[in-house]
Amino acid sequence: MGLAYLRTDADRAMGVGMGRVLVRETAGCGRDMALALRMAQGASRLTAPYWMGRRFLGAAGRPLADDATLSLSFLTPRQAARVRIRRNQSDLLILWQVFLKRFYELGVHYRLDEDIDTLDTIVDLGGNTGLAASYFTARYHPRTLLTVEPIPQNLAVLRHNAALSGLDWKIEPAAVAGESGTAEFTVSAFWDTCTAVPAVADLRRTRPYRLENVLARPSVRVPAITMDELLTKHGIEHVDLLKVDVEGSEAEVFREVQPWMERVERIVLEVHDKYIDGDSVRATMRAAGFRQVPPCVPEPAGFNPVELYVKS
Repeated sequence: MGLAYLRTDADRAMGVGMGRVLVRETAGCGRDMALALRMAQGASRLTAPYWMGRRFLGAAGRPLADDATLSLSFLTPRQAARVRIRRNQSDLLILWQVFLKRFYELGVHYRLDEDIDTLDTIVDLGGNTGLAASYFTARYHPRTLLTVEPIPQNLAVLRHNAALSGLDWKIEPAAVAGESGTAEFTVSAFWDTCTAVPAVADLRRTRPYRLENVLARPSVRVPAITMDELLTKHGIEHVDLLKVDVEGSEAEVFREVQPWMERVERIVLEVHDKYIDGDSVRATMRAAGFRQVPPCVPEPAGFNPVELYVKS
């Protein structure tokens, strides 16, 4: 398949040819390596650019799917964070999003009416390996951080990052769902795209160029818990920031207005419009008393938007 991995769903939908994709991605790789040099700390200023280059080469040829790990250190606007990642396409992508592009630097990406320096309680749905939680801990200095991750392979790395963070994270090894019980996840070594939504998995299977199909692994069944149960179990009465990246399960979590939403002040949410009815999620947010904060720069067409909502 080779270079085809570089061509996104959005490229295909808009008819962007491979030549343009290769020029764009090669230039982007150079920028990412320079950004990694600037954002990393200490010895990581040597290794982080190298791994950004390897991420590009993996997407352009043989995808990285190594479970071996390495340690890196990155700056945030407040203090540095030490993290552990696997040497694979998934962890390198999330590292790029969280520590290089700083997706969760709220004051940079959204037109907020306030400066946010500290967030006392943060809940992270879709914790993956804990990179977002590591950024939240270093940047916003929460007293309580609860991260929820159902996939055992991700949890193993997440626990390493919890130990590195300096904060005693609460870790829930489960999936958040509309009903408690169990959930079956479609799994691949492109770990950030594991999903419990059959429609999402089925649509991705129709696209053989996607890494989920190349790196497929056996499905897993995991415990499922509702948001009300989750917050009650961990004694959380108020949430300053709820982060949600659950690969289509947001349609179930935000299917209707629920009592737990009264406890939440802000929600940063990736809406997978390609796979689910994102507008119904947004309608629930409005009905629950949240308003969307405009982004400083709109997401490009064809990409899943990461949206911020605050209590009206």
